[in-house]
Amino acid sequence: MNLESSGDKSASHAVCSWVLVDPQKAIRKLSRVQHLYARLKGRLKNEDDEFDILSSLHPSPAVCGFPTEEARLLIAETESFDRGMYAGPVGWFGGEEAEFAVGIRSSLVIQGGALAYAGTGIVQGSDPSLEWEELELKTSQFTKLSRLEVPLLGLMK
Repeated sequence: MNLESSGDKSASHAVCSWVLVDPQKAIRKLSRVQHLYARLKGRLKNEDDEFDILSSLHPSPAVCGFPTEEARLLIAETESFDRGMYAGPVGWFGGEEAEFAVGIRSSLVIQGGALAYAGTGIVQGSDPSLEWEELELKTSQFTKLSRLEVPLLGLMK
């Protein structure tokens, strides 16, 4: 699980007997963007349903806000659109292991086009124009792909 706030670790302690964050905080640089990054590992307290455990960790405070429930209510009151799949958990369960990440940049291919999901970290003191530039950078790969004349499904062959 990718961590961006202490709220993620706190939520993990509710379902794990121990939690290890390694590295404590690092910058993960990609070709066009960078992220604060850490890997979370833990031992489950009991064998609850995996979906219940995942639900207790989602949404990540890194994209929803903290305290989570108050932030969720504020988002519902102020945003005029549905976030859809944005920031949903992406990963797998298998045997005694699971691995999930927060889908902060993703795309959903639908008939006739695609929906691109991305966001910025707007906090007190943020400059709206710089946040918009960051959002455009984050979605630029999706918009470049959408201008291709090859059908999206043709790219997967």
